[in-house]
Amino acid sequence: MIKVLTCTLCLTHDCTLRCNYCYAGRKYRHAMTQETAKKAIDLCMAEAQRMGRGLDLSFFGGEPLLEWELLQWCYEYLEAHKEGLIVSPRYGITTNGTLLNTERLEWLAERNFLIGISIDGSPAMHNANRCYANGRGSHDDVARAVALLDAHPTIRTKAICVVTPNNVMHLADGMEWLTAHFHREIGLNIDYWSEWTDEQFELLCEQYRRVAMQVLQSYRNGTPIRLSNIEHKILSHIHSRENKKNCAQCTIGEREIGVSVDGNFFPCSRLVGIGDEPELNFGNVNEGINRARQNWIITNRGNTTPACKLCELKARCLNTCGCTNLASSGHINQVSPFLCCSEKFFIETADELAEILYTEQNPHFIKHFYQDNGNEG
Repeated sequence: MIKVLTCTLCLTHDCTLRCNYCYAGRKYRHAMTQETAKKAIDLCMAEAQRMGRGLDLSFFGGEPLLEWELLQWCYEYLEAHKEGLIVSPRYGITTNGTLLNTERLEWLAERNFLIGISIDGSPAMHNANRCYANGRGSHDDVARAVALLDAHPTIRTKAICVVTPNNVMHLADGMEWLTAHFHREIGLNIDYWSEWTDEQFELLCEQYRRVAMQVLQSYRNGTPIRLSNIEHKILSHIHSRENKKNCAQCTIGEREIGVSVDGNFFPCSRLVGIGDEPELNFGNVNEGINRARQNWIITNRGNTTPACKLCELKARCLNTCGCTNLASSGHINQVSPFLCCSEKFFIETADELAEILYTEQNPHFIKHFYQDNGNEG
C-alpha cells in the first residue's frame, strides 16, 4: 500500500454553527483566497513527489461548504495538475451537514469524496453542544443530511460523534439513534480539550459499556455496528499479538500538512486553530516548509511519560497521538491521567466484547476481523 501525504485546507474561519467544544478557533468571516489555495496545493504536490507518496486533498473549516466554489476550484486545479503524482489523488471533506444538499452530495459522490459528517447522536445529545448562533439546536438540519448520505449506499462516508462532559449522559441513547439512522462507520471522538471530573469519567464508562452491549447485540443479530473506536482496539490486539507495529502510532509532522486560512502550515488539521499559534507552525505557502521547525516536531513527538514505557498496553493506545496529547496534557509527547484511564477502559471493554464474540464464533465477527482483514485465527 502506497503511503500518502494529506493536504488539509482550512477554507474558512466562518461556520454556520457555534459548537461550544470547537477547537478550530473563533468564528468570523475570513476565507482562504484562491491564490493561497493554489500555492498550498502546489507545495503539497511537490512534497508528495519528494517523499514518494500519494496525495490526499481534504477540506476543513470552520464549515468548508461555506466556500463551495473555492472547494470546487481546488478539486479542478489538482485534477488538472496531477500528472506528476505517483497515484491519482483522493479527496475528503469534514462538514457539519447544515449546507449539504442533493446537488452538492451528487457532485461529491461523483468524485469519490470521503464525507465525514459531524452529528452527535440523538437530538438531546447533539443539541447539548451543536447549536446555531441564536442558540437553536441543529439536529433537525443535520439529520436531513444524514438521511441523504444514508440513501447513497456507495458513497464513502463516516459519522463523527463528539462526546463531551455536556452530553456524555446521552451517549448510549445517542448511539442508538445514530445506528438506527446511519448504517456506515461511526467514530466517537472524546473531547480531550475539556476538563473531565471523576464523576463525569464514571458516567462515560457507564455509557460506553451500554454502547458496547449495543455493538455485541448487533453482531448477534447479523447487522454489525461499525464503531471504529471498538474495532481499532480489537485490531490492535491482533496486531500486537503478531508483533506488528503499533497501529495507533502517530507520525505527526510527516503525514499531513494542515493549511490555515492565511496559508500557515501545521502538522495536523486539529492543530490549526485560528492559524497563528507559533509553537507548532512549520512554514507557510510563501516561504515553504521550515525544515528546522518540522524536524523539531518530529524529534519531540511520541511519548515521554515514564509510566507508559512499562505499560503492557502501550502498543494499543493513543499515547503517541500528538493532537490528543496536546489537548489533554498541553504537550505533544505527554499523556494525561484522563487519557491513560480512558484508553485502558476502552481497550478492556473492546477485549471483553471480542472474547465473547470469538468464543461464540460469531460468523460476522470472524469474517470481519480474521478474514477481511487478512489475520489468522
